[in-house]
Amino acid sequence: MTPDISGDWHGVLDTGQAKVKLGLRFEGDTVWMNRRSGAVDPLALRRDGDGVGFELLPVDLAFVLRPVGDRLEGTCLHNSVDFPVSLAPGVALPVSHSVRPQTLTPPFPYEVEAISFTGADGSKRSGTLTRPPGLGRPRVIVLSCWFGEVDRDQTVAGHRPMALWADHLTRRGLATLRYDKRGVGASEGVFDTASTGDFAADLAAAIAFLRTRSDIGAVGLLGHSEGGHISADLAAADPHIAFCVMMTPTALPDEDILETEMFNAARLVGGVPRDFDRTVGFVRALAEASRAPTPEQTLARAREILAAAAYPAERLELRAAIAAKPWQRYWATHDHTAGLRGLTCPALVLLAEKDLQTPPRAHAAALRAANPAATVVTLPGLNHLLQPAVTGAPSEYREIETSLDPSAIDVVCDWISAL
Repeated sequence: MTPDISGDWHGVLDTGQAKVKLGLRFEGDTVWMNRRSGAVDPLALRRDGDGVGFELLPVDLAFVLRPVGDRLEGTCLHNSVDFPVSLAPGVALPVSHSVRPQTLTPPFPYEVEAISFTGADGSKRSGTLTRPPGLGRPRVIVLSCWFGEVDRDQTVAGHRPMALWADHLTRRGLATLRYDKRGVGASEGVFDTASTGDFAADLAAAIAFLRTRSDIGAVGLLGHSEGGHISADLAAADPHIAFCVMMTPTALPDEDILETEMFNAARLVGGVPRDFDRTVGFVRALAEASRAPTPEQTLARAREILAAAAYPAERLELRAAIAAKPWQRYWATHDHTAGLRGLTCPALVLLAEKDLQTPPRAHAAALRAANPAATVVTLPGLNHLLQPAVTGAPSEYREIETSLDPSAIDVVCDWISAL
């Protein structure tokens, strides 16, 4: 007979990619789940011996739990991985997050100007130009953020790394420009239909804007992750770019390293992959579908792949649409080292030893081979966000107080200053 577990329980699901707070209430044959959106879902509860199970299929969660002492212990199946779960009785106390130690506050010892320019789609981009005090025409660095719907500061988990880069570079005598991506923050336009190529076109528009100003000198580029790629692509096509910094870029298509890298973050937090070979084949097939000549063909092929894999009907259309998104289709055919190969300006490639998203063990050799003249540096102990890390799993981002490790700041700033 199942022990009485009625009432509230709380815990955390750590997938290696993110940590999600769990709030559950068991009442008879129903469990109620609090979600981050504020919605509360009533779910049917299965009983099996001394355990219980339930699913939240729209977000791909399936729980199996049983009482162990005063806790509920078990697993959550998510994205073909069983993750350990431990729940305590009661409702979790609210947690207040302190301001990150590196968070910037004015006044600043340099000029800060709100600017706007016209993006590649004709809509407004809004940003911040910083400029060291004094006369002259300082070199200016355009900062490009990583993948995703992020603002000019690349705000993530309470960290604002691009604001820190702008601050440190400006204190070194360089001007900087950072701006919100299209459809984000104060920038106009539509984010959801944009590809990496569209973000590169917006970067070209930012460079053109800077060249209209009489108080700015030569333009250099610095980008993080996807931002590093668009920086290299633009610098390779523009002989007037003074230098290019790529931070934690990739060199190989994602599907080329699935067997060794796909589940590393999950394993670090205790996850156990199910049907490894089947899952790898399934992801590789969807990547190939994204390379179809038209979005319609991608969508049709993705539906076939998902149906053949018995993908839950509740999520099939959503998952197929992801494969057909402009960003996914562009990235699936993007030559990740083309920009780096084509650079004639000085180039710095910064890698992070504990990076699980673009791990140096998989990408460093190809990056070095793409441009032997580039300076390639791997920093020990850092993750993809260039924070000091324990495991390197993205789910650690929020728990790490340091937004940007001083070793990364010094390497980049010293390299640029020496040019």
